[in-house]
Amino acid sequence: MSIYKDLNDMNMDLEHYEEQDLTNFEKKKWEKRILKKISKEKPSHVKIYLGVTASVAMIFSLIIVTGLISPTMAAAMKEVPLLSSVFKFTRDLGLHAADEKGLSTKLNTSVTHEGFTLNVTEVVYDGTRVAIGIEGHHKEGENSKESLSDQMSNIEFSLNGEPLNHTNYSGVYMQPSKDNNSAVLEFADLENKNGGIFQKKFNLTLSTTITGISEPFKMDIPVRDIGNYINLQPNISRKYKNNQFTIEQIILTPITTSITTRIALLDKSTSVDFREGIRIEVYDEQGRELKLINGNGGRETNKGNSDFIMDLRVHPFETLPKAITIKPYIHLYDFEGSYQLDENGDPKIQYIPELEITIPINSKE
Repeated sequence: MSIYKDLNDMNMDLEHYEEQDLTNFEKKKWEKRILKKISKEKPSHVKIYLGVTASVAMIFSLIIVTGLISPTMAAAMKEVPLLSSVFKFTRDLGLHAADEKGLSTKLNTSVTHEGFTLNVTEVVYDGTRVAIGIEGHHKEGENSKESLSDQMSNIEFSLNGEPLNHTNYSGVYMQPSKDNNSAVLEFADLENKNGGIFQKKFNLTLSTTITGISEPFKMDIPVRDIGNYINLQPNISRKYKNNQFTIEQIILTPITTSITTRIALLDKSTSVDFREGIRIEVYDEQGRELKLINGNGGRETNKGNSDFIMDLRVHPFETLPKAITIKPYIHLYDFEGSYQLDENGDPKIQYIPELEITIPINSKE
């Protein structure tokens, strides 16, 4: 049964079926549906040229000479999968906001080797992390059972011609998107290690290899900081056993909440060191938790001791909160060193109320 018939019957958007593989026949039916909607809704004073090609990368193109597209036509166009943002189909609410608020820079940079095309669709940088939408397309008649993220290896970035490495950036994180042919590459600046080299504007060069293709794919990506963020440096500390837990920095942007913590030993005792095992949860004043995106951490020598610093990135707040509460916790383990599990099969955790910190947010910051 055609997926498009299902969509017509249920009046649902294609994005709810992003994991479906569509046949050429189904794509043709979809094209006809869109063109039919456009012809019905087209005002007489709007002149539109439509070119329908067999290429998956271009279902149709519109050149609007004058006038406006009606809401129904706009909705019809939005239903076409290939016009959708890679960011929109991740589980990252920050990237959803980047797409919906027009914060990302739309690109169409591509390189083709041996019939495979790698395309950079969009990029966003908010002062905390860089996210890059990518798509991969095999030549017609060829497909891979592997996802794009599985096919990619040897991913390297250079900034203004200088290679990024473990001293100045976090390394690459990957997020899945709408299907096996798309993904999001993401990384952060190691500002907490004094390696901050990302400026307001810079040029990135992406280099990667694809399984079965000998020649590397290299693409230049212009990046700009979207600005519009709040930077707090509370430096508030709490103590637990021989550990001192400090919130050093909080950055609030439209797409990320970034929190930098430091955990230091207060003495040279041999008691249990929780530093690398302490995790945190982040809540607003209503008790709503922000979901984790990713994070990175490492040790830093401080007055002869080795502090543990963690940069954690979680989803953004929908609106500026009045306060942020940080709840540190540790996982519980059995005698064999494995996680203790609750009735749902999830790892058990134990909160550390002595380390909990609530930080008021000044809306004038």
